[in-house]
Amino acid sequence: MKYKTTQKFVNTHYEYVIKVGYCKLSCLLSWEDPEAYTVRREGWGADIYGFGNTAIVTGYAPFGNITPDYEMCREYEELARKICHDSSISYEEQRFQIDDLLERFLEEVTA
Repeated sequence: MKYKTTQKFVNTHYEYVIKVGYCKLSCLLSWEDPEAYTVRREGWGADIYGFGNTAIVTGYAPFGNITPDYEMCREYEELARKICHDSSISYEEQRFQIDDLLERFLEEVTA
């Protein structure tokens, strides 16, 4: 279950905070559950996905100390989309491949 948090809390508790716009990594993050969310005056602001000392913040009002370029996000999202829509791959294999792709994304962005 997600908990409500603040930008200050996230920036304090994660070394790397990756800022990604709304739905830019929807397939890459499709197997993950956000651990927290932020709000703004208009309502929901962003979801926070935690991976050790790294967080991906995605939504209408994302924030972070790392902003991957558009091409990198598009490349990884397209690879994830191909895996998600390949009906010849088993559920477990899709999960394994997406997890591997997400790990590569995190390594490249934080390098």
